Amino acid sequence: MNIWLPNSVNYDAYKVDRAVNEYDERLMFGRNEDTGDWCVFIRLPGDRPPYPVMGFQHIPESHEVIARLSEGDTRKHSERIYREIVESEKKRRAELEYVSDQAAADAAERTEHMMRKRGASPVIKVFVGDKGGE
Repeated sequence: MNIWLPNSVNYDAYKVDRAVNEYDERLMFGRNEDTGDWCVFIRLPGDRPPYPVMGFQHIPESHEVIARLSEGDTRKHSERIYREIVESEKKRRAELEYVSDQAAADAAERTEHMMRKRGASPVIKVFVGDKGGE
């Protein structure tokens, strides 16, 4: 992957790179020459190349990039993000449970309807005092 890093020639990109680096020293802003997108990259330990974490089709304003980085920052917002995931999962499970309950009730009603059509009753009847045919 080829990365073009801004310098003082492209002042807009340079401002974004400085702002991103001030936000987190592991981050840098540059142009991914393979895709043509402007990206925020994270420097990885060792000899591994930087990894793009956020892309833009044009050079954004510094405050826009910082706002997007802050919104998705798991270090700063881990509790909020976790709560949102848990709430979303609870809601999804409740919706699935509701659909499941509705399907089970529908199946029970259809079964009862078919049994009544055949003259049978789905309800077992027990008579008090019945000695079982004696």
